[in-house]
Amino acid sequence: MNQQMKNRVDKASHTITVPDMVKHLLRYANMIKLSGLYNGRAGLSLSLFAAADHLIDEKLQDIAFGYIKEALVTKNDDYSFENGLSGIGYTLLYLIEKGFLDTDYDEIFGVRHKEILAFYDTVDTNPSLLLSHLTGLFYLTKVARIKDDNRIQTAIRKFFEGIELFFTIQFHDFVDFSYVGIKTELFRIFEIYLRLIDYSEYADFSRVVLEDYATLYRKGLIASSLKTGFYLDRISRHYQIKDFEDVINENMRDGFQNIHSETLSLKEKIDLEKLAADHPSYPVKTVDMLLNYRQMRKDQAIVNISKCTEMYNPLGYGAGLSRLLIYCIDRNMELL
Repeated sequence: MNQQMKNRVDKASHTITVPDMVKHLLRYANMIKLSGLYNGRAGLSLSLFAAADHLIDEKLQDIAFGYIKEALVTKNDDYSFENGLSGIGYTLLYLIEKGFLDTDYDEIFGVRHKEILAFYDTVDTNPSLLLSHLTGLFYLTKVARIKDDNRIQTAIRKFFEGIELFFTIQFHDFVDFSYVGIKTELFRIFEIYLRLIDYSEYADFSRVVLEDYATLYRKGLIASSLKTGFYLDRISRHYQIKDFEDVINENMRDGFQNIHSETLSLKEKIDLEKLAADHPSYPVKTVDMLLNYRQMRKDQAIVNISKCTEMYNPLGYGAGLSRLLIYCIDRNMELL
């Protein structure tokens, strides 16, 4: 073997791989005490099921099953998507949908599903509940695809109508410059709202809200956002809306130019790559440079992952190694 070939082999042997990530997760999995999707055992289970399928590893599949079982039986009074019952319900539905679990959803989660619906019953009249649990729509959308239940559709409608009323009020009073901090949060929520329309295929969304946003953007009162441009583009294409081409193009162009990879978290890097993969005209190769763990030495990769997730669980599905593991296995897998 010549020296050049030997160097390539040595480099490959030190590059982080799916088994490396699985090994690291299992080594520290006992540190995960929560049961939810983003920072708990449900998210860990989802990533390990994906890895078990990828590696054809029955032992790992059994370990993954143990974690989702623990998440399901642990007492949890939190109904949120990120760390509560909505996220656990979503995980169970996803595992069934992908064929990782062969079980009856109603038998296992039916009682908690009813509790979630009851909790969300007043969401349209409770602004605090609405804003803090908006991502619960991911769960409601997922369960609506397998259950014909008017209560689910009613809950979905209440969420959308409530958040659209919120945006109508906020956009109307937008010229009040005393709410700069609130406005930053407002457009983070607006990005989530657009993604929820896209994910749920909710056709009754308010065109007026989109028009109000576009009016403010054209006046130069709103900073460009890559995600906003991306989801507004998908919505416009899907529903054949022709009024926002300039807003979409400027958001995507200026939003991309404003990316500084050194300031991005691991989650943000993964999410940007997924946006690139999902958009035919997006500069994929440029964005792909943001996430280069595949070429990084495995020891350094783990260190960098931990640095990128200092504010979060470094192992979690929400912003940590579990998310990276799923993404490296299959870029097309759903990551919410």
